[in-house]
Amino acid sequence: MRFLKSPILALPALLLCVLVSPGQQTNPVDRQVANPITDTPNINPVSDPTRLQAPKNRIPGIGDDVNVGEVVVYSEHQTVEGEEGKRVVTHVGNVDVKYGVYRLQADKVTIFEAESRMLAEGNVIFDQADDQRITGSRADWNYKTKLGTFVNSTGFTNQTNDGTVIYFEADRVERISETEVVVTKGTFTACEDAVPKWSFTADEARIKQDDEVKLKGAKFKIMDVTVLPLPFATIPIKRRDRKSGLLTPTFGFSPNKGFRLSGAYFQTLGRSADVTFRGDLYSSRGFGYGLDFRTRANSRSYFNFGFYAVQDRVLGHRIDAEHLDQGGSIVYAEGVHYFQNGFTAAVDMRLTSSLAFRQVFSDGIQQIISPIEVSQVYINKSWSNYTLNLLARSQVISIPNARIKTRNLPSVNFEKRPSMLSFLKPVYFSLDASMEGVSRREEVDDLRLYSQQTGGGSPIVTPEFNQRLDLYPQVSLPIYSKYVNVTATGAMRLTFYSNSLEPVRRVISGRDVLRKYGEFRLDVRPVAWAKNYYGKTNAFRFRHVIEPYATYRLIKGVDNFDRIIRYDYLDTLTDTNELEYGLINRIYTRRYAEAVTEAAQAKLREDAVSVNYDEDTSSPLAQGRASKSSPPYQGGVAAVSADGVVLPDTKNSSKGMSLSVQPYEIFTFIVRGKYFFDRTFGEALKPGQRNQLEPISAMSFYTFGGVPRGFSPLSLDMTYRPQRTVFFNTRMDVGVQGDAVRAASATVGYDTPLLKIFQTFYYTRAVDLIPSLQRSIPVQPGVAPITKEPGTLRGSQWSPSIFLGDRSHGVYGGASVFLDFENRRAARQSPLISSLYTVGYSYDCCSLALQYYTFNVGARRENRVVFSFRLNGIGTFGTEQFGQGLR
Repeated sequence: MRFLKSPILALPALLLCVLVSPGQQTNPVDRQVANPITDTPNINPVSDPTRLQAPKNRIPGIGDDVNVGEVVVYSEHQTVEGEEGKRVVTHVGNVDVKYGVYRLQADKVTIFEAESRMLAEGNVIFDQADDQRITGSRADWNYKTKLGTFVNSTGFTNQTNDGTVIYFEADRVERISETEVVVTKGTFTACEDAVPKWSFTADEARIKQDDEVKLKGAKFKIMDVTVLPLPFATIPIKRRDRKSGLLTPTFGFSPNKGFRLSGAYFQTLGRSADVTFRGDLYSSRGFGYGLDFRTRANSRSYFNFGFYAVQDRVLGHRIDAEHLDQGGSIVYAEGVHYFQNGFTAAVDMRLTSSLAFRQVFSDGIQQIISPIEVSQVYINKSWSNYTLNLLARSQVISIPNARIKTRNLPSVNFEKRPSMLSFLKPVYFSLDASMEGVSRREEVDDLRLYSQQTGGGSPIVTPEFNQRLDLYPQVSLPIYSKYVNVTATGAMRLTFYSNSLEPVRRVISGRDVLRKYGEFRLDVRPVAWAKNYYGKTNAFRFRHVIEPYATYRLIKGVDNFDRIIRYDYLDTLTDTNELEYGLINRIYTRRYAEAVTEAAQAKLREDAVSVNYDEDTSSPLAQGRASKSSPPYQGGVAAVSADGVVLPDTKNSSKGMSLSVQPYEIFTFIVRGKYFFDRTFGEALKPGQRNQLEPISAMSFYTFGGVPRGFSPLSLDMTYRPQRTVFFNTRMDVGVQGDAVRAASATVGYDTPLLKIFQTFYYTRAVDLIPSLQRSIPVQPGVAPITKEPGTLRGSQWSPSIFLGDRSHGVYGGASVFLDFENRRAARQSPLISSLYTVGYSYDCCSLALQYYTFNVGARRENRVVFSFRLNGIGTFGTEQFGQGLR
């Protein structure tokens, strides 16, 4: 033991006092999913799990020049009594004791060597590294057993899961073992105010280190006013952030479902798995229950599964014509596993008992309005030039009057990627082969209406297992030249179906059918044109690149298209004789990857003024381009590869151009279209009907196959992203036969820390056919002529959202709405489909938020209020539901 004169701290151990929610899960985000069956998890607005508060700065001097097991004391004055080994040493005046990671400071410290005990009096401060601090008027501590007491204590700890510093006051703190502390008459809070905004008090708290805190006679207070008594509570403080126990109960209200109370129990299953059992009470509807199981095999592999079910109309109104039973269930599974032998397995499954259940008990608008539900499991392995895929897939499409269910089970696909033939260079060979069991089942509400919509016949119901075998070999010959690159591809395809469709009566036949065709493609891509633009001071501004291309495709031999059952896109292939043409415009600027500050970026720009891309117009390539270019491009063409990639400037690289200067594609504008030499695709196109054919759907996701035509609409796709915070994209189809804009969509985003704006807009037209196209549709006796193109519908939807403020500090709020201007107009309904309004305020130690939801779509007519209250270091209370993977 060393005695010195001067101030600093330390001595034996102390307390762990960490307050969190009664049960812990691996990731805080998992507990903030707002609803178990929403497709876009609604993170609680007062929780920001990615921003953790930093712990207190390390206290200087702890552990400095102190050997573990040796007590070092600094003081102004000391006295010694007694014989060696039984001395009583008294230190007075700015006493500072160090013992390993512990530090004790006081006005007076008396050390009893025989008992390995210290008695500290007056302004006692005790620190354990930089994690904890206790102050008090008196302390009695045994530095060997690390047991002792503090009287009239205050202190802090920052060992909560979110990094929050928890402050406490207690009449008495006693360490009864190396891992357990008893706090008597304690108060706990994360607020630094004289009167804390929130606090917990307890008659007694037993804190077991790295395990849990047991509270007896606890009370939750707001502004020192008791609002919730808790006779008993258990708070986990395990360092691994997982502890079995009851999760924070949540609540909410809506006129449709009444008062909602939700609770859950979390159970750990070893280090890499856990399960959550949960239940919901809807006072006007019934009960909900479910479970969520999670496991992780390693850092990349995970697997989650669970279910959620609702027993509807158990409470409130009984079942009648106005109060339908809309209960049901959903089962989900999701996961990815990477095997050591190179195989990858993935599952993404959602099975819902009914569309009505999904609409009524989910909160995501996309989940409510989406007509498609897909579940699939696949196993994949790639090696060398080969890929093997195993797939099981089911899909349900719910549309008015019908539900179409398709299934691929099992599906085995083998792919050989293009590779050069050693005996026939430079020819490349590739192969796709698959064996599948497929089925299709249509469930119809009104058979008469279905017959009118499909032109007669019955709903398609195939056997549970139909064979589909497919073989698709291809050979390609690339030809490169100075000015143009050409790739010629020849292929053949054989597809065998064990069942077929009888085209007249639209019934399933047991006769097999073999589809076979030959294919030829010729892809022509001239060398791209490019020009650099400079400012007045010769500083580089941007580069404009133009990439033209043309692809000719001929498919011949599909003479039995009307007998093929449609399972997926593979069955929509038809004869075609077409030319696709396009023009791609790209604008590049420079980004300064290694320059963080604006000053550094400006310096790089100045350095780059004299460092230009290759402007050597004396080369044959540049002269060839310039002679064929329009005036704006003459004399300013830069080197670009045939596929449009900006080539490095090898000429000027020696001048000091740093790798920190990188090209950045700020703007892209693609224009493409098709000309069909075969306007009926081998008689597969039926005028006057909506036709789902691969040559059409490969061009645009907006239909234009209601009538035969030579020129397709032009497809325009424009993207502009000047900086990380701004994004704009628009797509549209523009007709070339008097139909102008047929359909369009636009997405805009602006994302900054204090302002976030996003919006999507979707617009389609019921296209009027010009007289020459109308004449291609057969006129039915007694039926008015068709003047609108079949398959085209009027539609206009808009979904804007805005969020202001910082959820971690001060006032914040936002709004998000979904509007349908077309489909609601005929029914004279409000265009508002759904809305979400949020307002909140974050203090230094807690947050409040209020959300208001509205739903008015399908079977969902509901308004709902959501309240959330977050206590830093404890957790979030309010109307958040549990459910880890359901969406």
